[in-house]
Amino acid sequence: MVGVVQVEQITGDVASPIYSYKTTTPAKSGVRYMTTDNPDGSLTTYPIPIPTAANGRSGSYWVTTLVNVTGAPSTEIKNLKWYINWSARPSSTSEWHLGLKGDHVVGVSSAAIADCKTMSQGFPSSQYRRASGSEGVYGYHISSNHGYYHDICSSPLSGGTCSTYAFNSQGNALMVQSGQVVGAATGRSLCIVTQVIVGSGALQGDKTDKTATFVYTET
Repeated sequence: MVGVVQVEQITGDVASPIYSYKTTTPAKSGVRYMTTDNPDGSLTTYPIPIPTAANGRSGSYWVTTLVNVTGAPSTEIKNLKWYINWSARPSSTSEWHLGLKGDHVVGVSSAAIADCKTMSQGFPSSQYRRASGSEGVYGYHISSNHGYYHDICSSPLSGGTCSTYAFNSQGNALMVQSGQVVGAATGRSLCIVTQVIVGSGALQGDKTDKTATFVYTET
C-alpha cells in the first residue's frame, strides 16, 4: 500500500502544540513568514519591519514544518529531504529583495554543507520550541534562541554556518536531509525550522510565493 503523507506546521505552546495541515490550494493556506507565531498563511498584520539603521537586521519568527505519515506504507518511507529553489540569492532584487544582510536561513546540525544532503539535520518534534520575539517587531534568531540548534553546536553564531545555513551563500537550491521515517507505520518526521532575515534597504511589500518541497523514498 502506498503511504499517505501531509505537510504540517507546528505553532503554539510546547505543552500543547498545534499541528496545522498545509496545502497548495488555496495558496495562502501555506506558510507565511511574519512577526508572530501563527499558522494562518493569509495573515498580513504582522510584517517584518525594515531596519532603519545601515547595518540593522530584523527577523521573522521561525517556522517549524514536518511531514506527517497519516497512512502507513506497506514497507517504509525513508531519506526524507526538504528543499527550496531560488533563481538567485534571496536578498537579490530579482528575488525577495531582503536588503543588506537579508537572508533566508534553515536550522542545521552540521557546519559542512555536504552533510546537509547526507545526514539528518532536523530535530524531533519532542524537542519543538515555540517561535518567539517581540510580536510585530522582530523574531529571535534560530541559532541564538532555538534550544536544539543553540545547544547542538559548541560555539553557535548568529547567522553562522554551525546552527543555521544561509541561502545567500548557496545562491540557488539547498536540499536538507530532514531524517528518516522508517517502517510500515504512521508518525511524524523530524522537523525543519526556517526563518527570514530582513536588512536595511529591503523592498517593502508582499513577496512572490516560493515552493518548499519535501521529497522521500518509498520502497
